[in-house]
Amino acid sequence: MVGSVAFLAGCNAPHSEEAEERNNVPDVVPPPVHTIVLAASNEPVKLEGIGMVLNPDALLQLDADIRSATVAANFSRGQLERFKASTMLSRQTLENAVRQEGIDASQLKLLLTRLQQSWGDKAPFLNADARQTLMADIANGSRAVLRLDFSDMAAEVPRNVRVVPLRGGSETKVDVLWAAPSGNLAMPGVSFFGLINAGPGLRAGDRARVIADSPERLTGVVIPSAALVVFGGKSWCYVETEPRKYERKLVSLEAPVDDGFFVKSGFDPGARVVVKGASVLLAREAAPGSFDDDDDAPPQAPATAGTAKPAASSVAQGHSAPTNDPD
Repeated sequence: MVGSVAFLAGCNAPHSEEAEERNNVPDVVPPPVHTIVLAASNEPVKLEGIGMVLNPDALLQLDADIRSATVAANFSRGQLERFKASTMLSRQTLENAVRQEGIDASQLKLLLTRLQQSWGDKAPFLNADARQTLMADIANGSRAVLRLDFSDMAAEVPRNVRVVPLRGGSETKVDVLWAAPSGNLAMPGVSFFGLINAGPGLRAGDRARVIADSPERLTGVVIPSAALVVFGGKSWCYVETEPRKYERKLVSLEAPVDDGFFVKSGFDPGARVVVKGASVLLAREAAPGSFDDDDDAPPQAPATAGTAKPAASSVAQGHSAPTNDPD
């Protein structure tokens, strides 16, 4: 991970009692630097996606076709059984009944296969009894079917899924969720279908923001939002590696949580990160004249309040200070 290290001479930062003791230099104004200790975290990662309320017409039509095919298949099967039990019918009549029973059974099987392939093998309306109730609710508009798309997510089903209409409104819980049989070409990742209670902003054709919890709990740490600074179009934070020595490290923003951003690697529990004064450190690091490259130079005069005191040395070995201005 890319990093840059800065030394702050005479930095009497109020981040810990130890720091105050070792930097207790009279008449030196401390820069506003404050750190906190990172704790191990296994909180579920917050997920965000896009939801689309689907038009139910195709599903309702398929259900109607399945009902008709079921009636036809049941009639053909019953008629074949009656014909077999009769001794007064010709062989041709019996063969026609056998053929018709096979055609109707195949048609019903084809429609049920289409339902499963289109909506997934975990769809709640694959069961005939459940489908009858759900189709009635979908047809009268009390229930709605959504497609939910998440990017960069494992195939496990997310938890505590809610949708918020893009036009504004309260959260609505997705009470039934199952994996979609195919992904979304416009948004690579993992897709699901869900059922919700329909309401304002959640009708056919409406789009919604999806909020959920990751199904897995990853071990790592949470970088507080207050610790982040932006430089070169990327997000960073400063880690105190030694007294008055800070290393700038890249922070991934892929896993937002309530208080910041969850990271799986690159930061150890117990490390101290700067949550106040990071912008001061970045400004000193980025300013070409903010570091004293001459180790033999005489001590600098104490800084006054509101100014940055030059560091005792330049950027640590193997790292060069940025030359462009911070974002």
